[in-house]
Amino acid sequence: MAERTAKTPYEGETELAYLKRSTKLCRALAEDPSAAPVLTKRWNRVAIISDGSGIPGMGDVGPISALPFVESKSEVFRRLAGIEALPLVLASGSADGIVRAAAMLSPSVGAINLEGISEGRCLEIRERLQAQSDLPVFQDNLDAIPIVCLAALLNALRLVGKPIGEVTIVISGTDLEATPMVEFLAEAGASDIIVCDRAGAIHRGRPGPTSWVMESLAQRTNPRQLRGGPAKALAGADVFISLSGPPVLDPGLLASMGPRAILLYLTDCAPEFFAQAGNPGNQALTATTCPALPNHLTNCLVFPGLLRGSLDAMARLINMPMKMAAALSLSGMIPEDVLGPELLIPQA
Repeated sequence: MAERTAKTPYEGETELAYLKRSTKLCRALAEDPSAAPVLTKRWNRVAIISDGSGIPGMGDVGPISALPFVESKSEVFRRLAGIEALPLVLASGSADGIVRAAAMLSPSVGAINLEGISEGRCLEIRERLQAQSDLPVFQDNLDAIPIVCLAALLNALRLVGKPIGEVTIVISGTDLEATPMVEFLAEAGASDIIVCDRAGAIHRGRPGPTSWVMESLAQRTNPRQLRGGPAKALAGADVFISLSGPPVLDPGLLASMGPRAILLYLTDCAPEFFAQAGNPGNQALTATTCPALPNHLTNCLVFPGLLRGSLDAMARLINMPMKMAAALSLSGMIPEDVLGPELLIPQA
């Protein structure tokens, strides 16, 4: 074999050249930390943090068992938004441990995505992290679900010709996501929102067990102070949103709703479940989290783009105007001439 005569510029000194360059960048950042967006990849990097205590559809599976789920989400970030997402599972059984670990990562990433953390700790962790760091902290149930739900609702309302400020919305479920859902719908102009649990409509002064979530909902919703079970709340209502528990599919209850009602199911159920329910008799428009049915409500429609925009803008938090812009943009992706009962929201 003939001996090479030509040499590359750094042949034999690749490592040295790399170290020289990185040292130079370190000095530049020490003098001017604001140059990080230009000199590092921090602003294209998201940390996906989980402790495995609340994996969707499975519950508490532990950190190791949660890793495939978190790795899959990092791949969605990469494919749909070109974001380098770090899948990180933490062996911590407390909110304090997760907050400390996530806060220490802030110099390396441009945003934090909390994933698969139990409902009891998730909101606390999100609020504490947002207060302690200068990075946006995102969580699907608290941020993405209200966005995708509002996008589908706005298009359904366009189709039936009802302004959001004039409809009655009934929400089933008082899980943690009920509060951001109510806040988001109210920001969009909804004024008549009723939240129900197993005991019926939540209202001020309702007797029986309560919690801070239910007390907050009682102050923000049910302006007519409606009392009674789901049947009373659904009678004449325009929109039904199922957030938790088995979805209400009783044809009699749904038929009592107003004409051309809108049904949004954010609970996991098989397509056969909806097929067995039949048509409620009032030409309802339906969107569900079931991938096999039209109008699939999935967080994948939200988190890649919202985090992409947050990183590009070097945002310090994801606020209400940003989320509202995302919902309006998602809704606007369905042109008027193709909008229909089976196309209320884009496909992922």
